[in-house]
Amino acid sequence: MTTTLAPQQSPSTRVTAATMAAHTRSDRNRAVDLYRVVAMAAVAIGHWLALVAVAGPDGELITGNALEFVPSMAPITWLLQVMPLFFVVGGFSSALSLDSHNTGGGRPQDWVAARMRRMLAPAVVLAGTWVGILGAATALGVGSLAGAGAVAAAIPLWFLANYTIDTALAPYVLPRFRRNPGLVAGGLLGAFALFEALRFAGVPYLPHVNWVIGWLLFQVAGFAWRDGFLPTGRRLLATASALWAAAVAGVTFGPWPVAMVHHPGLENSPTHPPSVALLLFGAAYSATALAAAPRATAWLSRSPRAWTAVVAANSAAMSVYLWHMTAAVAATALFHAFGLIPSVTVGSVGWWVAKIPMIGLSLLILVPIVAVVSRVERRALLAPRQPWQGGAASMFVLAAAVSTSMKLWSGGGIGPVALGTTGLLIIWFGWLRTPTTA
Repeated sequence: MTTTLAPQQSPSTRVTAATMAAHTRSDRNRAVDLYRVVAMAAVAIGHWLALVAVAGPDGELITGNALEFVPSMAPITWLLQVMPLFFVVGGFSSALSLDSHNTGGGRPQDWVAARMRRMLAPAVVLAGTWVGILGAATALGVGSLAGAGAVAAAIPLWFLANYTIDTALAPYVLPRFRRNPGLVAGGLLGAFALFEALRFAGVPYLPHVNWVIGWLLFQVAGFAWRDGFLPTGRRLLATASALWAAAVAGVTFGPWPVAMVHHPGLENSPTHPPSVALLLFGAAYSATALAAAPRATAWLSRSPRAWTAVVAANSAAMSVYLWHMTAAVAATALFHAFGLIPSVTVGSVGWWVAKIPMIGLSLLILVPIVAVVSRVERRALLAPRQPWQGGAASMFVLAAAVSTSMKLWSGGGIGPVALGTTGLLIIWFGWLRTPTTA
């Protein structure tokens, strides 16, 4: 998911952001790196804004998603739902990385293993931390409360669960897409439409295939961007405008909600699994960003300071993404412990004002966490690649196990949380960890 900006280094070698920025090739599409940083920041901000923690009439703690309480806030999600763009960026980066890997004659499973190690290194630290918290909380008799915190902390993992599968598929989809882009894209779109129709027909289970196809389509769009198959300039802006019109029409006249994120109680969820509405919205959002990419790259090329900041932020982006909800859970716990949870109406002016100190504390907690955990992320990023000790089939099995563990963790309940967290640790230490990513 992250591409290397400098030659691979020994983990003991200190590589600064300035050094990595100085080694950037002049033809690099720097907008890809900028969009990755912006996406991670938008996700954290969006989750912090949506988090509800208020005191009920009897002083009890009420938590949830703001959209559950105030559905009229749904249009805000059109600003902060950045995951489609992130998958497009991921597809672009994967195609670039695969080209380099294939030039050296590497096996597909070796590339997948390297990407998974980079993605999972900070996630394993998160899992280990929550295993420790759950163990201590259970011993103190508050295991169920800690379990609820662990589920909230795992909200970002739905993305990694899907990205893991798409990453495992990338080395096999990319060459087929290049041989016949129309057939691959058209086939995926047709399959997506079929499973969407089955969802509205009430067919169970089968529509969940769109968890894979929906996000894979955005990754394929990233392949197309990398290979120059997409329109540019005014044609791309015109395409974006048409897609925006289609997305608005879909939620206005179609069966899909305005909200572009999932929350409990939402009918025809846009993301569980991905829907036509999300596909149209994500395509419009991404096309707009891609149209602005040349100017973003030019600006970053002219500003070494801004580019160095982007490089530095990218080296900690996954840590921010994975840990921002843990920081929010910790902040909520502290407010609750000291009786500072406000008794306000969700969506009111008082609620928005009360969120300022809560978000401020979440940020104060997150900064030192990222300072520590990002070292693991950077070490995994710069570590030399180690071959996968197995074939392609075993790598697919491992990717499925990783995705399942993350889904279990974020699914709720102390049992699934325990299975998901320990599953990730077993997979990491049993099969993925190397001395350079430990």
